[in-house]
Amino acid sequence: DGAGEPVHLGWDDPITENPALGSIEIWEIYNFTEDAHPIHIHEVQFQVVNRQPFDNGDPRAPESWETGFKDSVIAYPGEITRIKALFDLPGLYVWHCHIVEHEDNEMMRPYFIGPNPPTT
Repeated sequence: DGAGEPVHLGWDDPITENPALGSIEIWEIYNFTEDAHPIHIHEVQFQVVNRQPFDNGDPRAPESWETGFKDSVIAYPGEITRIKALFDLPGLYVWHCHIVEHEDNEMMRPYFIGPNPPTT
């Protein structure tokens, strides 16, 4: 939220990520947990920009193995992971944590590329 507090959203909550077709966006993934999470974004290849601790420490560059284009990234605990992606395939997709128990418990969200995202 605007105060920097986490907001839990489930699968059925309204779509909050709605990039325009052809846009390049930098997404910030906040990990408020004590565990690392492998985050996967369907239908896009992205680049890891940097990571930054919540306590306003300096951003650090991606790990050496994270150069180039990816479809998954590790979000470390207590950090913001920034990725940059080109959204060039219109449609409804999903982004989620690749830990199976999290997928099974709705730790995934739909996102929509293009105008007029579905409301249900």
